[in-house]
Amino acid sequence: MTPEKQELNDEHYLRAVTELGDTRKIISTCDIYAHNGTKLVTPGVHITTELYERLVRHKLLAPIDQSLSIDDILTPKLIASDVLALIEQNDTLRKISAIIDQGDPLHRILADIHIPQPLAFKLTVAKERFPHIYQHSLLMLLLSVYLARCDGMSPHEEVHIATAALLLDIGLLHIDPRLLEPSHVMSPPERRHLYAHPLTAYLLLREFPELPKQIANAVFEHHEKMDGSGYPRGLHGDKISRHGQILGVVVLAAKAFDSDNPHVPWKDLDVMLKLNAKKFGPGLIGHLNILHGGDDTGQMPASRVEQLVERVRLISKLFEDFNRNANPPPHDDPAFEFAQARLAELQLGLLGAGFDPRDPDGLIQMFTDDPGCIVEFVPLISEAIWQFKSLVLEISRQWPEDAEKSKSEREVSDYAWLSEMRLLLTAAEMIE
Repeated sequence: MTPEKQELNDEHYLRAVTELGDTRKIISTCDIYAHNGTKLVTPGVHITTELYERLVRHKLLAPIDQSLSIDDILTPKLIASDVLALIEQNDTLRKISAIIDQGDPLHRILADIHIPQPLAFKLTVAKERFPHIYQHSLLMLLLSVYLARCDGMSPHEEVHIATAALLLDIGLLHIDPRLLEPSHVMSPPERRHLYAHPLTAYLLLREFPELPKQIANAVFEHHEKMDGSGYPRGLHGDKISRHGQILGVVVLAAKAFDSDNPHVPWKDLDVMLKLNAKKFGPGLIGHLNILHGGDDTGQMPASRVEQLVERVRLISKLFEDFNRNANPPPHDDPAFEFAQARLAELQLGLLGAGFDPRDPDGLIQMFTDDPGCIVEFVPLISEAIWQFKSLVLEISRQWPEDAEKSKSEREVSDYAWLSEMRLLLTAAEMIE
């Protein structure tokens, strides 16, 4: 879908704005019209949830942000204060900030960020209604400036990438917040809403010509991958701007600070990077060594060892079943060819890390002979399973007509590999 054909869905964002109006003073600054010319709100009206039903029934002529004002709207000074508060909460962020300050200091970069008023309004809504999204944006800002500095960008470019990082997730404000809850398991149709958020943010940003084009473009590209496996456009290599490449790496680096998964060890991220190195811009991931910390290498409980052994056997079974269905390979099945290339790359990465999926008993015996090595393989095994899950999700995105075939249709030989992979992963999740 091209950007010109994509329309924004304001239902969830309108609810967030009107609910915020119940606790903060949000006032209409001009007439608010429906697309058919109907006047919905006059200037000076206090926006609250009482107006939600009236507004949501109509497609608005102009984005709601352009017609409202709010007390204590976010300014560069307030954003800078929030960034500094975030830095004070984490030793690694303090180290990153200190490195940045060796050149053009962080406070000068933050002071040079200029956000159009409607986007500042949107960030204010994020801070008040979805603080996890706002805090994540601040983290992305700091990490992006750090990587831009390591990459030799000019202070001018650092301001651009800081702005892009700050506005990176505004598209998520237009998604049903229920889908973003950590406990929620998305269905394929729901996941397409998530896949659309870079495009949603791009459409929002391009309405402001005062913002340099590379800001909107970088936001559009932050989930693209160098090998073409990303979204929303599946760009390859240099088709992704350097700003977009940096944001893509930062999306991964931010996992080390994820409040839903606190204390992600560096070795977990290190394994993720090694198994996905071809997905990221050249010369960037090495700068993440600053995230290396004192990871816990204590003895693993017996129950965890048993679980790890089962996951080793699961990975072996996934490869075995796929290879069995590949002889002979399905005819004219681009999804299968895509999966075959991805799994060949994964197998090479596992072999290089000391795990041969064709010989699970060899690794399990190593666990018995050298229990101290078990902890080192935990992130490798976890990442390998995630690679299979990611593969199924990617097929659902690129070939939804295949992924959503009925069970009986997928049982025929051409789709057996996909059906069996999905069933094995689902069964494993139920056990865990």
